[in-house]
Amino acid sequence: MAVKYHAKAGIIYMSTSGTTAASLVGGFRAYTLDGSQEKVDTTEFGATNRTSVQGFPAYAGTLTGFWASDDAIFRVASQSADGTNLYIYPSSNAPSKYVGGPAWVDMSLSGAVDAAVGTTAAFVAKGTWVNAL
Repeated sequence: MAVKYHAKAGIIYMSTSGTTAASLVGGFRAYTLDGSQEKVDTTEFGATNRTSVQGFPAYAGTLTGFWASDDAIFRVASQSADGTNLYIYPSSNAPSKYVGGPAWVDMSLSGAVDAAVGTTAAFVAKGTWVNAL
């Protein structure tokens, strides 16, 4: 029977550039990952319905959490001219299960008078990703 895991043990690794090793990044508490594949229309004249072929996966998503003044990895990665290396592990209890690779990442902050300063990373693959889920 398959083992199920709680997301509380998820971990994120990120590098400060596309050529450096990824390190554990703190402060994130949630992620989304879209690995959908493009569908290319191949419908011909006279067809009775649309047809398509499957293209490449388009890994993209978000990481959300809380801003920490001493965690420079994410801030530096978001300004890197050659991107970052990003790895998402759904659970540290299943260390062989992850998805990731070279990525572009954008950083945004949010705040309110009744909330901690939040941060969001929007990412998209910039090279070949490993999907070992």
